[in-house]
Amino acid sequence: MKFRNSKGNLAVIAIMTLFCLSVFSYGVYASYFGLQLFQQGAFNFIIGLFFLGCIGIPSIYWVVTTAYRYFAAVPTCINQRKIRIINPLLLHEKDLYSETEIWLGTSVKELAQAEGLPRTPLVGIEWSDDNPNAYAVGATRSHAMVVATSGLINQLNQRQVAAVMAHELGHIANLDTMAKTLLSAVLDGVMLILFKPMLLIVWYFGRFAALLMLIAGLIYGIMGNWQYATAFLVGVLVWIILMMLPTITKFLVTLLTFWHSRWREYHADAVAARLTSVDDIASALAILDRLPFQPPRKNQEQMATLWIRVAMKEELGTFHWLKHTHPPIHKRIEALRRGLYLR
Repeated sequence: MKFRNSKGNLAVIAIMTLFCLSVFSYGVYASYFGLQLFQQGAFNFIIGLFFLGCIGIPSIYWVVTTAYRYFAAVPTCINQRKIRIINPLLLHEKDLYSETEIWLGTSVKELAQAEGLPRTPLVGIEWSDDNPNAYAVGATRSHAMVVATSGLINQLNQRQVAAVMAHELGHIANLDTMAKTLLSAVLDGVMLILFKPMLLIVWYFGRFAALLMLIAGLIYGIMGNWQYATAFLVGVLVWIILMMLPTITKFLVTLLTFWHSRWREYHADAVAARLTSVDDIASALAILDRLPFQPPRKNQEQMATLWIRVAMKEELGTFHWLKHTHPPIHKRIEALRRGLYLR
């Protein structure tokens, strides 16, 4: 069945899109409400300023920037990185591309057609990057790009390179690139829209109340009135929890996005195995695992989640893998050999 591994991402994308629309509506209403309060006295002017400046404008700004990040993913990536673009529609122009570039573009075109993509993605090569890797970016299956580094092309054979590119096409076919962009944006939006205003109120107003409750609790405790002392100290505890809630929430949501990314890697490997062979993608992963690897630079952090591999130190502990966007390569190879995600 075509795109059989994209159902989970379709649900994620639908939920995230609904969230974005809700936030936009929320921002418009908060802005309107704030503007209305401007005309109702000095105190209401301050409240209106809070609604407009801390909720309304940030909400609308976040939705607009999220839409830009989503639809401009490919041109943004091209502008940030030194990528040699290979247009699949111009492969017959022998003077435009080298033999290697024509081979890579042709291979990706054939693999994309075999997977049933509505349009062959742009193909890019980072000739300046000796780090053996590949990645995919794009807003839809029809507007996407797959990129290989010179390190990948030079250190793997053609069958293995084709398998790696099939893996990246799997990310596009399964809508991983779309889901990742929206998940990252929603994480930023939750922090900006929900918790920033709450922290503003809790810190600037709640800290004085918390200090008074702490003093009152200690005084009542010294006096032996534990009923009142406990009540005031519980109030202080609630204030501390509210202050910690954004950090805890961000940590949990980040773990969720990392889990989602690890899960999608297995399915992208399965696409590569189906389009090429289990041996090709497994041998490519095994070689990549042995080769030296540099962590992503600052301008590569967003796309690193869809790289074929990331730097990983599995020896640091049982739960260290929770902080990674990719499963350990030996587990990916094991899943391929057992055919766990090929069914």
